Amino acid sequence: MKHGKKVVLASVLALSLMAGCSSNSNNTPSNTGTNASQTNDAKATDTANEKPIEISIGSTWNLPSADGNATQKYLEEKYNVKFINMNLTDESFKLKLASNEIPDIFPGTLQEADMANYARQGIIATISTDEIKQYMPKYSADIDAIDTAAWGIALVDGKNYGVPRIWLNGRYGFIPTFNGAWLNKIGYTEAPKTLEEYEDVLTKFRNDDPDGNGKKDTYGMTGRGKAARNQLFNEVFASYGVNPYQFMLAADGTVTWGGITDQAKEAAKKINQWYNADLIDPEFLTDDNDQITTKWNSQKIGIKDTFMYHHLFGMLEQDKANGFPVVYGKGLMGPAGKTYVMSNGPLQTPLMFGKQLEKDDKKRIKILQMLEDLATNDEVYLKTTYGEEGVSYDMVDGVPVWKKEYLDTPQLQNDLGTGGFYNPFVDRSLSNAKFQMPADKQAFSDKLNTGNEIISDLLGPTPLESKTQYLANLNTLEDSFYSKVMVTKGDVDKEFESFKAEWLKAGGQQMLDEATKVYQERQAALK
Repeated sequence: MKHGKKVVLASVLALSLMAGCSSNSNNTPSNTGTNASQTNDAKATDTANEKPIEISIGSTWNLPSADGNATQKYLEEKYNVKFINMNLTDESFKLKLASNEIPDIFPGTLQEADMANYARQGIIATISTDEIKQYMPKYSADIDAIDTAAWGIALVDGKNYGVPRIWLNGRYGFIPTFNGAWLNKIGYTEAPKTLEEYEDVLTKFRNDDPDGNGKKDTYGMTGRGKAARNQLFNEVFASYGVNPYQFMLAADGTVTWGGITDQAKEAAKKINQWYNADLIDPEFLTDDNDQITTKWNSQKIGIKDTFMYHHLFGMLEQDKANGFPVVYGKGLMGPAGKTYVMSNGPLQTPLMFGKQLEKDDKKRIKILQMLEDLATNDEVYLKTTYGEEGVSYDMVDGVPVWKKEYLDTPQLQNDLGTGGFYNPFVDRSLSNAKFQMPADKQAFSDKLNTGNEIISDLLGPTPLESKTQYLANLNTLEDSFYSKVMVTKGDVDKEFESFKAEWLKAGGQQMLDEATKVYQERQAALK
């Protein structure tokens, strides 16, 4: 599969074709009188005499201050629709649902647990994947080009409940980044490529006075223990082929959890060894990205590994001001035998619709046609994301750039109606990616990401009942274990086996059983 994801995950597409659901059939588009040749061209038949279709939008993103904004007027005129703007917060959205005020288009910020709950409560609409592909053909092709597993994320109890969405940057991982001056000082002309070389760099960054101040006051790395233990020592765990906080495929074809695997145990043993050898900043458990950045800028650490290429691109000016060269590495070759980097993955919770759309074919198809353009039509995307060229933005080498006043005051952007309020596909479609990537940023991305293979969750944001029931407690248990085992003076193997047994007993086994069932159902759809 693309970008190093496990090939088996790509098989979800076949399942989605079997499980898609609409108001008439689980596998065929609704009987609307519109054949396959009358897809998005059908919107051209709107006339001034037709009554506009009312579409309620429940959004919590980029809220405009008032109705009748420029983007709203543009879309209403172009598609002969009338928007009912439901400017919501997470809390007010729940209150709306409780009072049976269900929007046609749901917020794009919802999670997989929300989707499962709303599906089983009869709040959101089933929709046929065939229908999505019919009325959103270009967008569907974009999804397939990124990860066909996206088609399986909307499945709840065998039915499809939304339009798949992806996060483009999720195709990439966290980049090991090094102080180039320190590397040169210890005899390296490039970033370490193997786990063994990495250990050598850590040792010399600590012991060989890389900043030349005559003091032993530097470390190779600290960690992001305060804010995100699921992103702690990314490059080390990746070199063992595991993320401790994700589902992965076991050798026997079942689904397991990264944190209870032997790969994770061995990675923890290596980190423990380094910590006890005083090679890791002892503050790693209480540091976050702010502390990491501060220590990097002040040259107290020489490695950072919790940033993706777009974060690092935004740090170029600060790195230049720091006065030392920056060297970007690839995934470390370690026991896994590949240059893996950790990744959040591109899969996201789908865009959902209110239950009422199941019985309103005309509105549902109109929404799909409009969404296709929002994701893939240059004019529509630019108008709904940046406004009017020459007024709110300028095109610079093919990329839109906000005018200064709009850049300095984001609410001005919102008041135009631009951004995620009307367009849930901002930076979420290959067709519009060209507008997010100036040439220099694209070159930077290619330089840092090419050659890496990502590790991301086998199932993606899949709604599992057991996950909802047990995962929060299991994560707390895992956080506590890894925090302790990385600094222990005791027997790591013994402590790991005790943790694993407790994790399985505390609901982990039920979660793995359900995850395996879902995974195997997806695999069976291919046969």
